[in-house]
Amino acid sequence: MAKPDISIVVVSHNVWDYLDKCIHSILSQKGIVPEIIVVDNNSTDGTLNNLSTNRPAVQVISNKNNAGFSAANNQGIKAATADVILLLNPDTEITGLDTLRKMTDYLLGDDNIGILAPKLLNTDGSFQPSFWNFPRVTVILLELFFLHTRNKSDIHTAPKEIQGASGAALCLRKSLADSLGGLDENLFWMEDIDLCYRVAKTGKKNVFNPDLTIIHHGGKSSVNKQLVTIPNQVMSKIKYFRKNGSSMQFALSNFLSFLFILSRLAVFSILSISGNSLFMVKRKAYFRAFSSYMRYNFAGDKEIIS
Repeated sequence: MAKPDISIVVVSHNVWDYLDKCIHSILSQKGIVPEIIVVDNNSTDGTLNNLSTNRPAVQVISNKNNAGFSAANNQGIKAATADVILLLNPDTEITGLDTLRKMTDYLLGDDNIGILAPKLLNTDGSFQPSFWNFPRVTVILLELFFLHTRNKSDIHTAPKEIQGASGAALCLRKSLADSLGGLDENLFWMEDIDLCYRVAKTGKKNVFNPDLTIIHHGGKSSVNKQLVTIPNQVMSKIKYFRKNGSSMQFALSNFLSFLFILSRLAVFSILSISGNSLFMVKRKAYFRAFSSYMRYNFAGDKEIIS
């Protein structure tokens, strides 16, 4: 059996409808031999049976529990046999018929490229911001006073060097992924930026190529998922600066994040008096963030909130 040109690692959890379309878009690619590795995080929507019945060519790694995004991706990276790996979200669809071929050729054509990020499109075909500068402590300060603005990516028509890129679609050499140890399993929501930062530290470039387009439908998180996303987002910033920043940056991010948690806890505690379910969920989410913050700083608990 011929060695695949590219290994596509897709982490799945109860998203069969999206996943099936994603796999179809991969199999529709021409001029390339893909290896599709689906790492399923204990789905209960029939994903495993559907893969076995409808997608027998797909390699499946079935976890008995939800291992998380980073750990599951690392399982896929370890199992990959191609020289090039594409980490791909299940709610994506690769456009065109030769995108994977062009992606692989572009990456292998320049030894200085560490991570190659395609252009992401929303479901309606509009441009989706997908790359940003590495985090700064000042962003937490601005968030504290509601002065921050959403990160935006300028629309570029030619490849350009960037800093951090969205984990919805990241292409890199397997050798580089292996040498870096894959994604950091202690991070949630910033594992992609951390990976890009570590790649940049090796002297390699992170490159955005708008000639490679992928539709990213985007997670439509339910309100209740904020109980997981909000505390993990807050804590991952602290963990990121502890790992990648100076001692001063970590101390400032830790202190400002504490103030941020308290301010949001106070705001949503007051707003939740109205009985609004969204405000009540946010109050609970920031209470969980407060509990996690205390455990992290005073008990050394680095676990991801689930």
